[in-house]
Amino acid sequence: MAEPAGPFHVLRTGTGRFLCYCGPDGAVYVTDAMEVWAGELGGCPALGFRCPPEEHGVMLRAALDHGAAALSLGPGSATLRLPEEPQCPALALAQLPAAEARSQLQALLFGMAGCIESLERRLEAVETLASSCSPEKNAARSQQLFLPARRHHLE
Repeated sequence: MAEPAGPFHVLRTGTGRFLCYCGPDGAVYVTDAMEVWAGELGGCPALGFRCPPEEHGVMLRAALDHGAAALSLGPGSATLRLPEEPQCPALALAQLPAAEARSQLQALLFGMAGCIESLERRLEAVETLASSCSPEKNAARSQQLFLPARRHHLE
């Protein structure tokens, strides 16, 4: 199973919190860490909706970024809606079978662990760089920029 591509968004509903993320295959996943629901972006829009399929994914990601997506759960399925975008159809999500959900959660867990490791390495590099740039050293360097160049004469 491919690791998640992100971005990751927490959705809050009356019944709890859910993590919503995109897979590298363009699928959208929602999980409460016990169950997983999945849906495909880019399918044909339902009749009567004016949202082109290629724009649906962009609008969904923007709504998730702004906390404007709504999740409703049903037996064996879920629906992700964009209340602020009535021209876009709701995204139907099917509950994954237990074995597939476990595999997806494993990929999510290790994918997020990889993201954390990468962020820790980047933070360490920035901290190292920041500690080597003390204000005194920076002041001395900037003063040297304005001093006349020294000329070495051979005698």
